[in-house]
Amino acid sequence: MQDESRNSSSGELTQKEEASRYRVLVESMNDGFGIIDKEGIFTYVNLRFARMLAYEPDDMVGKTLVTFLDEVNKKILRENIRQRQRGASTQYELAWTRSTGEQIPTIVSGAPLLDDDGKHIGSFAVITDITELKASRKALEESTEMLKRIFEESPVGIEIFDAEGVLTTANKAALEIGGLKDINDLIGFSLFDDPNLPKEMKARLIRGESVEFEAILDFDRVNEMKLYPTLRSGKIVLESWIKPLGLENNGGFKGYLSQIIEKTEHRAAEAALVDSEKRYQLLAENVTDVIFTTDLELNLTYVSTSVDHLLGYSAEELAGQSMIEFMSPDSVWLAIETMKESLEDERLGQHTQPRGESPPLEIRLKHKNGQALWVEITRTFLRDDEGRPTGVLGVARNIEERKEAEKALRDSEMKYRTLVDQSFQGIMIIQAIPLSIKYTNPAFANFLESSIEEVLAFSPKDIQNMVHPEDWNLLMNRLQALMSGEAPAKIPIVVRIFQKDGDMQWLEMFGRKVEYEETAAIQLVAINVTEKIHAERSIQTQKERAILYLDLMSHDFRNQLQIILGSTMVMETKLPDPEARRLLDQIVSAVERCQSMISKVKVTEPLMSVPLHPRKLNPAIESVVDAQRELHRDVDIELQLKVKNAIVDADQFLEKLLENIIENAIEHNPNAERKVWITLTKSGDEYKISISDNGHGISESVKSAIFDLSRRYGGVGLHQSKQICEKYGGRIDVGDRIESNPGEGAEFIIWLPMMKE
Repeated sequence: MQDESRNSSSGELTQKEEASRYRVLVESMNDGFGIIDKEGIFTYVNLRFARMLAYEPDDMVGKTLVTFLDEVNKKILRENIRQRQRGASTQYELAWTRSTGEQIPTIVSGAPLLDDDGKHIGSFAVITDITELKASRKALEESTEMLKRIFEESPVGIEIFDAEGVLTTANKAALEIGGLKDINDLIGFSLFDDPNLPKEMKARLIRGESVEFEAILDFDRVNEMKLYPTLRSGKIVLESWIKPLGLENNGGFKGYLSQIIEKTEHRAAEAALVDSEKRYQLLAENVTDVIFTTDLELNLTYVSTSVDHLLGYSAEELAGQSMIEFMSPDSVWLAIETMKESLEDERLGQHTQPRGESPPLEIRLKHKNGQALWVEITRTFLRDDEGRPTGVLGVARNIEERKEAEKALRDSEMKYRTLVDQSFQGIMIIQAIPLSIKYTNPAFANFLESSIEEVLAFSPKDIQNMVHPEDWNLLMNRLQALMSGEAPAKIPIVVRIFQKDGDMQWLEMFGRKVEYEETAAIQLVAINVTEKIHAERSIQTQKERAILYLDLMSHDFRNQLQIILGSTMVMETKLPDPEARRLLDQIVSAVERCQSMISKVKVTEPLMSVPLHPRKLNPAIESVVDAQRELHRDVDIELQLKVKNAIVDADQFLEKLLENIIENAIEHNPNAERKVWITLTKSGDEYKISISDNGHGISESVKSAIFDLSRRYGGVGLHQSKQICEKYGGRIDVGDRIESNPGEGAEFIIWLPMMKE
C-alpha cells in the first residue's frame, strides 16, 4: 500500500491507466491495427481496420485471418506468418476481401508477440490502405505513356543529348530531317562535333545557357566528315532550340534537349513568314492559357474561352462566379493570404515588383468533372486613373504535367541514387589536379575495406599506395587518355589494389570522362574479380592435372598393365596348381578391366571440343540396341520407338551415352533371366528415353548420389554419360521401374531437348 501511495503521489500511471491510454491511441489511429493469437485468430481489431473491410470489430474478433483473404493472398500471408513464428518482423502487400466482396490493397507491417520466455504467442500488425497510392501509380504510368507518344509523334524534331553532348535518343521527325532510317545510325553523334552548330552557340551551351538560332545544315559536309550516314544531300535551313537539362532549382547537369524545324533554303524568307503566321494563328485558336480578370474579392469579371480546355466550363458559365468556389481548400487559404499581403503592401507603399512580375502562384483548381488540377497563375493589379488597385488581371496555365514530371524526376533521382548506393559495382569519381577522390559509393569503399569518409580523405600519396606499383603506370596512362578526350575503352583494365590490412584484390575497371562540380573528372566503374581470377587459375591447374593424369593412364599406366598382363600369361603356363592358375585369371581379368576403363575414359577426351550438330535419335538407339543384343545374347532387350524422326543437337558420343546406360542395366542385373526395356517418347519440347531392367533396383541413398563424382557409386560409365548428356543440354534421372517398389528393378531416364530451329 505504501508503494502504491508513492506511485500515486509521484504521478506515475498504473498499469490499467497505461493500458487504457494505449487502447485510446490504437483506436484513434489512421491505420488499421489487429492482433492475432498463435492460431491466427483475431483477438483484437481497431475500428479503422474493421471499417476498411466494411465490418464492425466484433464481426472480426474470434475469426481467423484467412476468413478475409482469397487463395492468392492466403499464400502470401502464410509465408509471412511463418517468418513471424521465427520471431521476424516483415512488411508486405496484402489485398483483403471486404464484406461487399471487393478487394482493398494494403501494406501490412507485422511483428511477433513473445512471452517472457521469448516464445511466439501471436502477432500484431499495422495495416495501411494504399488504394489511393495504387491509383496514383496508374495515373503516373498513363502520363508517362502520353509523354512518350507526344515525343514520338511530334512533328518537331526532338533530340536528347547526355551531359557530354553525345546523342542518346531522337524522335521520328528528327530522323527524317537528318535523312536517317534507323536511330542507331545517329546514336553516339556528338553535338559539339557538329560543324553546323555555330561556335558561339557551343560556348553558351557549355556555360549552361539555352540557345535559339537558325543555321544552314550542309549534308555534303556531313557525309564528307562521316558524322552519320545521311541519305540527304545539299543544304537546308534549320531553326533550332537547345536547352540544358537539369539546371533548374540547383539540379545537377543532365544533358541537352534540342528541338529542330526544317526550312528549305530557296523559301527561307517565305517559310519563316508562313511559319510565324501559322504559329500565331495556332496560338490564337488553340491557346491553353486562360486569361481572366476579377474584382478585389476575386469575383470573375472576364475569362477567355480557353477556360473550357482548362476546367471544362464555358466562359458564360463562369461569368460573375467567385474564383474561390473553384479552388481546393488548401488553395483558398493561399489565394486569400496572397491577396491580403499584396493589398497590405499597396497600402504601405511597399509594392516593389514591376507590373506583371509578381511571383507565380501555384494553386489547385477544380475541374467540372470534380478532378483537382495544378495551375500556375501570374497576376497583376488592375488600377484606376490614380493607380489604386481595382481588380486583378491574371493568366492561368495548366502545370499538372509539370508537377507530375517533377515528382517523377524526384522519384527517378532517388531511385538511381539508391541503385548507385546499393550497387555491387564500385563507382568512384577522380579529379586529376590535384589527384583526389571526389565521390565513392559504398561498394568501392568496401573494396578498400574503408569507410566512405576515409576514402574521400585519401591524399595523392594514399591513392598511389592503394594501387599495386606494377599497375600504377597502366592506370595513369588510361586516365590521361580519357582526360585528353579519348573514347572509353570497350575492354576493361585489370588493376591490383591493396586493402587497409594489406590484402591484395583484383578489380576490373571501366572509365569515362565526366563533368563533376563544373570540373573535368574521371568516373571509374569497378568489379571485384579476385575470386574469379583465383577460380580461373584453380580451374586451369585442375585442367592441366586432369590432362596429365589422362596422359599417364593412356600411356604409362597402360604400358605397365600390358607388362603385368604379359607376365601373368607366361606364369600361367608354368603353374600346375589350379588354385594358383585361378588367382592368375583374376589378375588378368582385373588388368583387362583397368585397360577397358582407360579406353572408355580416353574415348571422350575431346568431348567438350567437338561441336554439336543435328542427329537422328531413332537410328542411333536402334544401332546401339542391335550391338547389345549381339553382345549379350542371353538378355531379352525390348525396344519401343513411339516417336518418328526424332532429331536432337548431339555429336559422335550420342551412341556412347546410350551404350553406357544400357550396359549398366545389363551388367548390374544378377538375375538368371535378365530383361531390359527401352522406350522413346516425347514430352513437351524434350525427348524421353527410358531404360529399365528387372534387377534388384537401387536404394534411395544411392539414387541421390549415383552421379556424385566424389562418391563414385555409378562408376566411369554413368559419370561419362552424365557429362555427355549435360553437354547436349539434357539430364539423367534415376528411379524405380515400378514406382515405390525398388526391389523390382531400376529405371534410368535420359531427357534430351529437341533440335533448335
